[in-house]
Amino acid sequence: MPSNTIAFPRMVKVLGVVCMLAVLTLAGCGGGGSGTTGGSNKPGTGVKVIVGSKNDPDGQLLGWMYALLLQNQGYTVTTDIPGGQTNVLDAAIKSGTVDIYPEFTGTALSLLSLPATQDPQQAYNEVKAAYEQKFQITMLNAAFNLNDSYGLCTSKAIASQYNLTSLDDLAKVASQLTVAQQQDAAQILTPVEQVYGIHFKGTTQITEPLSFGAVTSGAAQVNECYTTDPAIVVNNFVLLKDTKNAFPPYNPAPLVRDQLLTKSPAIKDTLNALESHLTTDKQTALIKQVAIDKQKPQDVAKTFLQAEGLLPK
Repeated sequence: MPSNTIAFPRMVKVLGVVCMLAVLTLAGCGGGGSGTTGGSNKPGTGVKVIVGSKNDPDGQLLGWMYALLLQNQGYTVTTDIPGGQTNVLDAAIKSGTVDIYPEFTGTALSLLSLPATQDPQQAYNEVKAAYEQKFQITMLNAAFNLNDSYGLCTSKAIASQYNLTSLDDLAKVASQLTVAQQQDAAQILTPVEQVYGIHFKGTTQITEPLSFGAVTSGAAQVNECYTTDPAIVVNNFVLLKDTKNAFPPYNPAPLVRDQLLTKSPAIKDTLNALESHLTTDKQTALIKQVAIDKQKPQDVAKTFLQAEGLLPK
């Protein structure tokens, strides 16, 4: 779901405490140890890995998928899920506090100060090259069938009042409206404002889950949202059409420190096995289980991996 998302950042969707980095290993996080054995024939035996994620449900789900797949291959996995917003995870992987975390191509474009693009493959190629050249970090295979991008939403009542169905319509009345925008560091709306000529009356900084309530209460009239957020349907909101594709593609991929890959190249195949199983529709359904149904992200991730044949039942 478009950086801290950052592609802008992928922002904060506050859930309950999962497992903290400190001294907790995956097996100690509840549901993390099933289906694994410590056999010496597994490629990860004796290799310690720290897996992190951002705060939003999408990031947490992907982080747990990575952690569970690695543990199944014998790795000793410690989790920092959720670990913070984009800037926190970005600093963590560069410093070695975290070895692996899921990042989105659109977010990475912003993080790396690269120009936005609507071409998914070009976005991936550019961020992959930049991470390797500048930071000795490898971006593994991206899930191109999962695009958790950003969007702008509003209630059906406001959409009807201002005749809003698209961002083109919004541009005509934005000067009268306040937008509820996520609190992360990246300027997610900048390319949208430039492409459509949108200039809002005001901005309210708030977490993405709470932004729907901000519109409902009248504190804002439009909110920045994830296109995969089930809250759009649950709250009877309208996702305004991005007819000019102003929001970059947000395809997730594992970021892995080269130092760890050199030590254990098997990590590449272990995590790359996941990307073909991820789609926007599947991930939206998983996010609903976490954000709306209040299930634990590690449990949802485990069930999904088992259903996809990636983990033993």
